[in-house]
Amino acid sequence: MRLNKLNIIGIFMMLFAILLFFTNFLDNIILTLTYPFLEGSSEGKSVILFMVMGSLLFFYPLFNENGTITKKMSLLKFDGQKYLKLTILMVFITYIFIILLEIWIRVKIGVSLFTIFVSFNQSASSTSIVHSHVLKSVLGYFVSSSGIYVPSHINTGSSLAHYVSPVSFIAVIAFPLVYIAGIISLNGRRDLYKVILAFAITTSLIGMLDGGLFSAPALVGLSGLLGIYAIKTPFSPRNLIKPSVVIIILIIIRVSIGLIGSNADFHEITIINPSENIDLNSYEVLSVEENTDRLIVKLPANINDKDLLLKLIEDLKGKSDGFFISWNIFSWNPS
Repeated sequence: MRLNKLNIIGIFMMLFAILLFFTNFLDNIILTLTYPFLEGSSEGKSVILFMVMGSLLFFYPLFNENGTITKKMSLLKFDGQKYLKLTILMVFITYIFIILLEIWIRVKIGVSLFTIFVSFNQSASSTSIVHSHVLKSVLGYFVSSSGIYVPSHINTGSSLAHYVSPVSFIAVIAFPLVYIAGIISLNGRRDLYKVILAFAITTSLIGMLDGGLFSAPALVGLSGLLGIYAIKTPFSPRNLIKPSVVIIILIIIRVSIGLIGSNADFHEITIINPSENIDLNSYEVLSVEENTDRLIVKLPANINDKDLLLKLIEDLKGKSDGFFISWNIFSWNPS
């Protein structure tokens, strides 16, 4: 195919993704630039951003109404808007499925929905309704099983796979389906809209993989998808009112879950399959309840959520299968 300027940009983005993956001298700069919309603690999400967005910009001509792949697939009724609608629908369904998985894990084990779950299996992986890693664990399991090299500081979340229903493995088909429908939806649009859509599709895929519906990548991605879908010709700012309302509602729901789920009275930790040598002497324990397969510990609420979570991971790794911890949004300190 004849390369246009977007294809060339796509090539450079993919090459940059490879550079990020195999080197580390740009990690801090990229993490600083992308954190507001990716929430990444390693360069993993940045690598995905540049690779997937670059591939969308490079390969989209193959999927337009006269493209080689489209002809072979017999997609006779090409309509970019229709495929954008399909992309949005699949993304939303996947996000709802992720929330249901988070609920299912907690109902199965018998703990509150408003908890952070940390699983131990070689490495610690956490997940919650407001920031989910369940689909990340599924892909991480496949990556680990296939022997694909992943830098040790990039957490694939594979330790959570044991707790996720086998049904969740079906969800991996959502990623190629969203990608294909999304790349078709790029065509027939102005270059600026193609770039916005490529970015929105990529951040939506990242949100599906790491974070879920209420994460920054998901909200940024949905903003772009819904915004482009709502735009009419000629453009009017009023076109963006409905997409903006949807995103505002999602943010309100996210904050509401954080507030409703907060336990400001104490921290409750449910330790799954604890060993006999668990040492809680360094904690100010309010109460301990022992059951057959768990240990329920209550600690004072004045402990910072993040500090407590990190300390529990350090102290309980290798001494239990994992733990659930209640959260207190008022004590969380992101620093």
